[in-house]
Amino acid sequence: MSHNGQERLNQLRNPHKAPPQIILPHTPSSHDIDYSEHSSRPITPTDDDTGSLNDDLLSVHGSTTQMTRPSIDSASIRRSFESSHISRSNNLNNYLLFDTGSHSGSMDYSPLGNNSIFEIVMNTRRKNWLNYPTVIDIPPVTLSRNELDSNWKNLIKSYVGEIKDEYEAFENSNSLRNMNRLEQLKQLKDQENNEKSNEDLTSETFDSATTNGDAASYKQNDNGLRDLAQVPDFFFERDFHLDNQRTFHHVLGDIDLSLNRLTMDDQKVRDDAYIELREQLSNYLDTVENLLVNEISKSSNKFFRALSEVDDIERKANDTIVELDELMKTLNIIDKEKLQTKIENLQLLFKRKNVEKLEQSILQIKLVLNKTEECKELYRQDEYDSCLNMIKSIDNLIKGDDAEDSTVQAWTNNWPYKLIHLKTVPALSETREYLTNMKIEIGGKFSVHLTDLLLKDLRSYSEAISVEEALDALQNGSTQKKHLEFDEKFQTLLTNIIHELNRCEELASSFQLYQDKFIVELKAIIKSYLPNESSATPVLSRSTQDLLQAQPPLQQTNTSGGSKLSRLIKEQTPVEFQEMLVATFTHANQALKRLYGHQKILLDLSLKEINSIDRSSENQHNMITQLDIRSGINEGIRIIQLRMGKIIAVRREMTSALRYDHFLHLYSIVVLFIQECETLSGEFLTKYLSDVLAVQLKNYIAGRESKNSKRLQKKIDVEKWVPYIVDSSVQKNVNDIVSSIDMDPIDWISILDLTQERKKASEEEEGSKQDKDDRKVTGHRKSVVVGDKTFVASASLLTAIDIIKELLILSTNIPSTYLPNCEKLCFNILKVFNTATMSSITEQGKPLSKTGKNLSIIGESLDCLAEFVNMVQLFYQRYSDTYKDFIPYDPSHYAELIAMYRTSSERLYMAHAPPPV
Repeated sequence: MSHNGQERLNQLRNPHKAPPQIILPHTPSSHDIDYSEHSSRPITPTDDDTGSLNDDLLSVHGSTTQMTRPSIDSASIRRSFESSHISRSNNLNNYLLFDTGSHSGSMDYSPLGNNSIFEIVMNTRRKNWLNYPTVIDIPPVTLSRNELDSNWKNLIKSYVGEIKDEYEAFENSNSLRNMNRLEQLKQLKDQENNEKSNEDLTSETFDSATTNGDAASYKQNDNGLRDLAQVPDFFFERDFHLDNQRTFHHVLGDIDLSLNRLTMDDQKVRDDAYIELREQLSNYLDTVENLLVNEISKSSNKFFRALSEVDDIERKANDTIVELDELMKTLNIIDKEKLQTKIENLQLLFKRKNVEKLEQSILQIKLVLNKTEECKELYRQDEYDSCLNMIKSIDNLIKGDDAEDSTVQAWTNNWPYKLIHLKTVPALSETREYLTNMKIEIGGKFSVHLTDLLLKDLRSYSEAISVEEALDALQNGSTQKKHLEFDEKFQTLLTNIIHELNRCEELASSFQLYQDKFIVELKAIIKSYLPNESSATPVLSRSTQDLLQAQPPLQQTNTSGGSKLSRLIKEQTPVEFQEMLVATFTHANQALKRLYGHQKILLDLSLKEINSIDRSSENQHNMITQLDIRSGINEGIRIIQLRMGKIIAVRREMTSALRYDHFLHLYSIVVLFIQECETLSGEFLTKYLSDVLAVQLKNYIAGRESKNSKRLQKKIDVEKWVPYIVDSSVQKNVNDIVSSIDMDPIDWISILDLTQERKKASEEEEGSKQDKDDRKVTGHRKSVVVGDKTFVASASLLTAIDIIKELLILSTNIPSTYLPNCEKLCFNILKVFNTATMSSITEQGKPLSKTGKNLSIIGESLDCLAEFVNMVQLFYQRYSDTYKDFIPYDPSHYAELIAMYRTSSERLYMAHAPPPV
């Protein structure tokens, strides 16, 4: 409620005070107004706060005083900022022509009048005179850090529980509806009247009022409620605010105070209206006061009755306290005489049981120590199975668990109390550690036994298969799975060892030990076939086990061993090196196959052993992934490929100078081993051996060009150009070249079959033992048949055909990536033959007929090789259809080469042709 509203309410509650008089404002006369330039500005309605929102609450007295002395509520806060361009005469005229019925204030700046909220908020007079406050005007406030305890929720919850009752009382008393009890009384009486109107008012109802005073009180209350009904309902509303304009109009009702007409003629009207309003409000207050007095008088009897009941309750409470004191004395006597004695007896019983338990615990510790000594004796006697059983029982005895151990039950069957847990006893820490170490040592012995058993089986399996059988299996991919077959005795022994290792909890570590051992074994296989100083060639028939006994890998350490080994490898012949590679790869392949058999049987038996135990420990579940030795086998494969790659890389220069068939044999065995490793492991473990082979192949192809050119040039330089006897093998090579334009000859493809090549080599070696030095070229044919054409052969021609055959065989068996290189080599050989031949018969200043060489045989050789140009072109054209990544030479190159041969043949023909007749 505002200040003016509170002042009016006080006036209404004190009606005896004189009402305020309405005085007209002083109308300035001509002598009161100074029109001079320096005179003060007259007070006008524009300067006054006549347009405020509380104008309707403005009293007559307030209006008179505000004309001469503005109050704080109505004074303008911008009087000093009034615009100076407004004319004083206009202000005077506006004041004299003031219309009381119109809206007060200027409409230029606010539709609500001067100094209104709209004008202040929107700042309509001066837009730029006041800026927004800055940090300097309003310094920032640094808030303190709100540090709360971690249990602030519990504290708030307990505090809310403590003030719950007080808060409910405060809520009931703080509500406007509850504070205004008049509204409740009115509603209560209305409800009672409605109930009584529905009932039949009989004479018994009036008899219920036992006295005349009660009937009078009832009648008086009824009259009070009837008077209360005359009070308007808006006085009892929650949002009743007298400073509200609408509420104030409701209070006035039909009474007109004539506040807008400030003339002396309306003074009497306003006085009458004020008196009427005061009497009306006084009647309302009297009605409410009478009703409150009646209600209070009705509750007085109940109040005094409640006071009397409180006295009775206090008296009874005192009597109860006396009785409780007597009961407490009685209970104390009973506690001293009976209960304390029984408690002391129970304490003695508990103490006795505790002493017995202590004695049994000491006996349990003594039993642990005695059984540990027995366990030591069993270990000395190598009775590992009994020792493990004893260790397990002692461990259960220390844990105090005899539920599933019959041995512990037999040791403690006469003991009265349950076993206790002794792991936390410091005196047994050394004993527990000793038992743990003993179990680890036993597990280590079983691990060594398992490793020896598996390595023995690995050696026996690898050495039982000959090199030829292993090579045939590697070459043809045998479907037999002998490496997965194990005899019954071996499986039984292996099962027992795995069972003991699982009891020792050393199963995973034993498998790791075996991985380390068979990696050493694979390294020993490679070392066993390497050349040594005692023998330049490896003894292939001797077993790996005998070689390891004769050359222990851990003891053969000498200075500069690497350089000596490299020298010995370089001194090997191609056949010896080839045999060493075949023996090493086949033996290693058989060992790797057997290792995968070991991996399968070990994994199967280990998982079966783990699943057979009902209560497996966490370590057993965690070590399941450690039971697979595949990672060790893969590491062995990687080591073999790395070492063999280094061995092959030592002979880089010798390999580039190998004969084509020897190089293809080397290429074949390495590729077969790489493919077999990928098949066994299922992944590509290392690229080293493949990269070494690729480098060797690249160097070999690159070196063939100069080697072939030198070989052919040397042959042509010493050529006598006489007919040369053609062996049947040469004609067969020619036939193979002719047929290669349609399909690959079988002999060319089978050259990678190492088993057949070894058989051929052995047969040729047996056949050539006799009269090796006296062997001569036999035969009678001195011509080469190419298709349906026959050409006289020369030694240079046969050499060129042999070179072309070698290049075509290489093109058939090496990857298609190198086909462009082989085609280039063939093309260059054909070109070099023509160029070198013509150069050899052309001397400075002499015609071809005077060289002294048989030009007809030279012409036959050129014509024969011209046929081979077409065959080479068709051969590589066929491969371009097979391999999409291979692009052969353009046919124009071959056309130019044929034209070159034709030109050379024509020159030779013209040189030895007879003169015309």
